[in-house]
Amino acid sequence: MEIRKNVDKETRKQGNKETSRHVYLFPCLPVYLSTSLRDYFPMPIDYSSKASIGMLKRIPAGVFRMGSRFHPREYPARLMQVSEFQIAQVPVTASQYEVFVISEMVKERRWWSDEGWDWLNGKADGWGRRKREVPDGWTVQVNRSFHPVTGVTFYEAEAYCAWLSEMKGNAIRLPTEAEWEYAARGDDARPFPWGEEFHATFANTVEGERSSTLEASSMIHDASPFGVLGMCGNAQQWTSSVYTPMKGEVTPPGTLYVTRGGSFNDTLFGSRTSYRRAYPPGFFYPYLGFRIVVGAV
Repeated sequence: MEIRKNVDKETRKQGNKETSRHVYLFPCLPVYLSTSLRDYFPMPIDYSSKASIGMLKRIPAGVFRMGSRFHPREYPARLMQVSEFQIAQVPVTASQYEVFVISEMVKERRWWSDEGWDWLNGKADGWGRRKREVPDGWTVQVNRSFHPVTGVTFYEAEAYCAWLSEMKGNAIRLPTEAEWEYAARGDDARPFPWGEEFHATFANTVEGERSSTLEASSMIHDASPFGVLGMCGNAQQWTSSVYTPMKGEVTPPGTLYVTRGGSFNDTLFGSRTSYRRAYPPGFFYPYLGFRIVVGAV
């Protein structure tokens, strides 16, 4: 916009001093001497600066023993090689996910897979979900900023990763289950992130009788050899890995995705580093969240 100075110049003499007041005219706008242009043209919010990846832990390339002999879904224990990657120290929190919601970019087609977009728009089974643009139980979660965000489907976790990738200029995604397990147990096949023996005070599981999530970084003893937190308890986590049902296993129809980790709703057996679950991508639970990985597969 061209700012033109009025040719009129008011001059006053105050003693030996001369002061001048210039009146600035803005085309098509009232003349207000002290009003900023921002009052007329609000600046757009830069959500890329508000979006947060959080603290990351570098996981070096390595070989580890994946699986165990304690549950058929974990058979067989085998050696797996994993390339270097970076994983979030804690699961995505409610405050991090909130930026996706308040930006209203959650409604944009470009972040969603075809199946996810159908789910968002009510064209796929919502498993009882009414509001699909926010996580289940969002009115409660939004006031628990530093708890893991839960009540999210695989579709929402996937869309969040696509959005965050754009905001931060990085390749951001869900971990594969091999990456998740390696980050949780290291290369010595330990059953719990901290070692061989379970301790009820170390993680937020059923044994702790808390019945809800806690702040994502609050259980400092629930730490893996790489310093990754919350891999045993608090909230289960989606991975990008597709589940192959065992012979004769009865499962819901369609593609299932593997989830890893225990939660406040799981016992120590289901909180081991090798334990596997699988849900349809439209499932959601108050104890199911996700964490991110930075870097291509």
